[in-house]
Amino acid sequence: MNKHLTTYSAVFLVVASMLGTGILTTTGIILALVKTPAAAMGVWILGGLLALIGAWCYGELARRVPRNGGEATILRELMSPTLGEIAGLTSFVVGFAACNTASSMAFVDYLGEALPNLQVQPALLSCIVLLVVTSLHGFLGAVGLRIQTLLATAKFASLFGLALWGVYLMSAPSSATAVPASAASEAAAGFGGAWGQAMMLVMFAYSGWNAAIYVAGEIRDPVKNVRKILLIGTAIVAVLFILLNAVLLTQLPVAALEGVRPVMAALVKHMFGSDVAAIFSGFVAFALLSSIGVSAFLGPRVLAAMLSWLGKDASHKNDARVHVSPSLIWLQAGLSIVMVLTGTFVQILTVMGFLLGLFPIISILCLYRGVDEHQSASKTWVRYVLAPVFILVSSAILLLGAWQSPREVSFALAIVAGGYVFRVTSRRFFNA
Repeated sequence: MNKHLTTYSAVFLVVASMLGTGILTTTGIILALVKTPAAAMGVWILGGLLALIGAWCYGELARRVPRNGGEATILRELMSPTLGEIAGLTSFVVGFAACNTASSMAFVDYLGEALPNLQVQPALLSCIVLLVVTSLHGFLGAVGLRIQTLLATAKFASLFGLALWGVYLMSAPSSATAVPASAASEAAAGFGGAWGQAMMLVMFAYSGWNAAIYVAGEIRDPVKNVRKILLIGTAIVAVLFILLNAVLLTQLPVAALEGVRPVMAALVKHMFGSDVAAIFSGFVAFALLSSIGVSAFLGPRVLAAMLSWLGKDASHKNDARVHVSPSLIWLQAGLSIVMVLTGTFVQILTVMGFLLGLFPIISILCLYRGVDEHQSASKTWVRYVLAPVFILVSSAILLLGAWQSPREVSFALAIVAGGYVFRVTSRRFFNA
């Protein structure tokens, strides 16, 4: 079967998956949690380093399991079928359906900045957006993926241009920093903040660094190319995120940024005025549709791969690609709509950050299981340096986050438990 994803398309699939709600909405929330710009900047840098380490480790995993399905396939083949199926369901519900929920809410925020007189109930508008984008994806098929790539390119170009202009302003002699406090006082104030919850929000913002493994079976020569694609896409976005946050945290006063969701609109308004900010916000709202489209493309493939494992006919279980039913695409949209109507923005992001940090830890543990048929010069470096760093740091973050956000983490663990129940009941149904 011919594979249709080029290296460029796959890299920008990673970029598009990362360039979404996180960078556009979380800096103000993170600043409110960790209290100072210096602390917020440290959170973003640590998140970028973790994403790069995770991308390198996942590249090694893709050499061993070069098939669609992401963590679900990796865990099923290298750890446990049950764990793989739970990971697949969790990825579908949290990594894609909930991600689309957050993206639709961010769309409403930015549209509100572009059209301040718009009188539409936010939840209703989010639901309409989800239905429209899902419909377009289903009708356009492969053309929809190309449109998503173009939107991701345009979104990246606009944010990169904003970052460069902000860096120029930072270097100007008259540029003023946002906070006059000393570095020592900032560090002391930020140390007592809610670092665990802030890091979970950053984990959500960087989520998507692993996007290429969900379509590994559709990438040319995945054993060779997946790691390169993950590293290139993640590095590009990490540099962009750090630059943007450096600009945000130096150009805007804390009072104008803390707790604000449409932070990029606030930045553009500060640098260029209200009229330009309205135009920019309209563009961002439109570009956010690409994030919803990417999830509509990837999420159903994860669930389709998982459901193929449960059927009586096992002849296609090891195929690189699986058939994706339109009903799965609409199931994802339905779950997103339910979340829009029942959860708050920060709750959704915190739950996602926890679970999107949990399963990569378990997946990277698979590097220590089984025999790797594809020897790599970096294998020892990954197994004994990068993987332990990722596992230990990520685990510490999740434990701290669980202590600081017990309600959201309890709900996240309930989703995992629900995945186990679904796995047991669906297997009985298919094997009846």
